[in-house]
Amino acid sequence: MQTALIIVIPVVVVLLIIGILKLKPLFSYMAIFGLGVLSSFVVEFFFCSGLQTQCEADALNMVGFFFHSFYVIAICSVFYAIMPHASKQKSQ
Repeated sequence: MQTALIIVIPVVVVLLIIGILKLKPLFSYMAIFGLGVLSSFVVEFFFCSGLQTQCEADALNMVGFFFHSFYVIAICSVFYAIMPHASKQKSQ
């Protein structure tokens, strides 16, 4: 459950920000990439400073940052690619 929330909340936030900005597709994907990488650090900051848990230094933190960013970027990209097509079909 915690793992799902760690992925789902950043995905929702990134998609909301992209939707509010209304950028062209290329810039939207670049923003998804940047926000996806930033989300790893925000989640780490939240757990370490906000909740004061999981603050121990570990050699595998960078691997975790990479995979978290990859999951958020991949899921956001898929949802961003699907969402405009779904809204076009509903309006016609």
